[in-house]
Amino acid sequence: MKKYVPSLVAVAVWATLYSAYSLANNTEENRPEISCLDQQCLANVPVYTKPLVEGDIKTLPVEVETDTFTASAPNTAVYEGNVVITQGNRSVEADKVTIETKEDQSRVVTISGDINYLDNVVTLQGEQASMNLDTNDIEIKNSQYHLVGRLGRGQASQLQLESNRYITLKDGSFTSCPVDDNSWNIQGSTVIHDNEEELVEIWNAVFKIGPVPVLYSPYLQFPVGDRRRSGLLIPSFNYDSIDGVNIATPFYWNIAPNLDATFTPRLIQRRGVQLQTEARYLTSLGQGVFALDWLHHDSLYNKDRRDPEIDTGDNKERWLFHWEHKGLIDQNWRIETDMTRVSDVRYFTDLSSNYGSMTDGYITQRYLLGYANNNWDVALSSKSFQVFRSTLKDNMYRTVPQLDIRYYSNPFDSVKFNTYAQAVRFTSPGVRNPEITRLHIAPTVSYNVSNQWSMFNADATLLATHYYQDVPGNNYSVLQKDVNRVMPHLNLDGRIIFERDNIPFLDGYTQTLEPRIKYQYIPYRNQSRIQNTDSSLLQSDYAGLFRDHLYSGLDRIASANQLSTGLTTRFYDNNLVERFNFSLGQVYYFNKSRTGDLSSPLDQNEDTGSLTWATDGFWRVNDNLIMRGGLQYDTRIDEVALANGVIEYRASQNKLAQLSYRYANKNYIDAIGLITNSPYKQDISQVGLMASWPLTDTLSVVGSYYYDTKLEQSSDSFIGFQYNSCCWGFSVQYGRKITDWNASTQTSQYDNKLSFNFELRGLSTNRNTTAKMLDFGLLPYQSAFEEN
Repeated sequence: MKKYVPSLVAVAVWATLYSAYSLANNTEENRPEISCLDQQCLANVPVYTKPLVEGDIKTLPVEVETDTFTASAPNTAVYEGNVVITQGNRSVEADKVTIETKEDQSRVVTISGDINYLDNVVTLQGEQASMNLDTNDIEIKNSQYHLVGRLGRGQASQLQLESNRYITLKDGSFTSCPVDDNSWNIQGSTVIHDNEEELVEIWNAVFKIGPVPVLYSPYLQFPVGDRRRSGLLIPSFNYDSIDGVNIATPFYWNIAPNLDATFTPRLIQRRGVQLQTEARYLTSLGQGVFALDWLHHDSLYNKDRRDPEIDTGDNKERWLFHWEHKGLIDQNWRIETDMTRVSDVRYFTDLSSNYGSMTDGYITQRYLLGYANNNWDVALSSKSFQVFRSTLKDNMYRTVPQLDIRYYSNPFDSVKFNTYAQAVRFTSPGVRNPEITRLHIAPTVSYNVSNQWSMFNADATLLATHYYQDVPGNNYSVLQKDVNRVMPHLNLDGRIIFERDNIPFLDGYTQTLEPRIKYQYIPYRNQSRIQNTDSSLLQSDYAGLFRDHLYSGLDRIASANQLSTGLTTRFYDNNLVERFNFSLGQVYYFNKSRTGDLSSPLDQNEDTGSLTWATDGFWRVNDNLIMRGGLQYDTRIDEVALANGVIEYRASQNKLAQLSYRYANKNYIDAIGLITNSPYKQDISQVGLMASWPLTDTLSVVGSYYYDTKLEQSSDSFIGFQYNSCCWGFSVQYGRKITDWNASTQTSQYDNKLSFNFELRGLSTNRNTTAKMLDFGLLPYQSAFEEN
């Protein structure tokens, strides 16, 4: 493969020269903050500081300053010595200027000596020039130029500026590197820069890195701004120890104002050639994106197919399809799709994608048609899953279809009435699993009163559900064909907010004290004859103490005769910024909470009383340092059940350090079935460190390390160095992450990857690759400064 590398590099360089930019990637929220490097790159870029002059250039007056003036009536005027000519937004400084009026009344200027031209588009320096004051055309010999307000400069034996728009160079050059940096440039017999279209065209182009010619092309075209136009985007070139050389050269197609697409041929040395496509659209039915990735033959995938633990299927081609759409029609109707499918369960492990991750364990296909007005919200949907483990895929249920209806009514200010109804059909890929039709209705009457310092809510709901279960053969003898389940739900919830300003030792701060109490009652109903299609136990963090139900979904509704109590305190500074909060709460069970399903860990426990305690809090030490954490204690095992904490320092987008910890008690995992068929034989106790830190203005280091203190092994780690200049960038990364679990040996399986990446810069407005590097590992960066 080595003999092909130089030509591949040339292809990447060539594509860079064709770079174009998508308007979708230049939105306000996506623009990076201005770094010190960006400021340095723009340090010597000329700027136009005078107020812009509007109007026809032909009618604007010409002002001249000079040491000496000679006139030859009636058509010639000669200015010598420190000559400055100003007309509208342009000015010329020179040693000698001759203005001649032709027979057609056009005014032509001949300039010689040390020439400096400036307007709001370009600055020019040269030895001899001529200018037409009426057409705004300029011609300069042996000139140098620099675009105003942005990177872009060069030189030429002859330069013409036409209509304040086109810059034409004969035997010229162009580079977007800053002044005194000639890392790369393009030379051509003719170079035309179109300021209005933000485009450069070059004939007989020679691309050079330093003084060394690298590539010749009879014609090149590339943008020098952010205008949306068709063309090749900046390519990516990298190498890693698993896939080998990886080159992607995306092509952007500006099809219409409401439609564009990106096609990305991707050469993966040890796998093959992949084509990635993405199309974005905006119509009267909404906006969305289509994506299709295709790899005809993956050489490395043949090894994966021999693994008996992995269900790869019979396919040889590897592909991904994604469709996401959101639309609103006539303010009432909505259309939504969010679906992703892949060819095989190893796709996200082997091939990177923006549309899924192996760590999720599955991908979703969801379609929805909805209608809403002031009183009604109706949605017809379908939902299915593609799971990545053969042991789980036959047990997953899909909804085909599901109808959800919500009705809202407020007959009085404090009294509200709403009804939720659902009709859904469940099917499963497993031929032995029953197909189920579920009809559910839940009318609710609620009473709500609130003000600035208190809140009280009381509601009563009737939960009525009917099941029709088509059980094949005698596979599920415990299930019943027709099941009716009716149970009321009473809920009383109140909170008071106390506030004080005079806090000892904390001048300028306001503290609140917020006690909360919630009582729930749901009678017991035996649900052992109902197949569980969509219910699982929810974790009892502090917010979870006040949930209405212990289970997600509707197939399991646990009985409740319980009292949840909690206390929160908050501290606000003078600017009403919350600097600190801490919450402590617990749930007291008067009766055992159960569903009648003996396979559920919840039903196997007979304890009552105060079983679950939880805390949650954060401390914003200053604008750059924050701490967050939470803990749950379960009296049934008399141990800490779950805990997590994070400390993060973030001074800027690329200067951050984060220390995190998470803990899950093995006894708690087994007691509530938190992880089905858990491979863990001990507690989960993992500590992690992630950091991004600039060593200089151009060199920075990024890395992470996660260590399992119980298994005494790393779970995920990587380190990377990146060099960024105004003209080029280079990064190297090494990572080691868990990809699987070997049940027979009770050990983790790892992938080790060494990666190199090289990029040409200067044309792009974004030189920050820190965010991309932080996602290199198995556990991507999540900021503690953002609410979860």
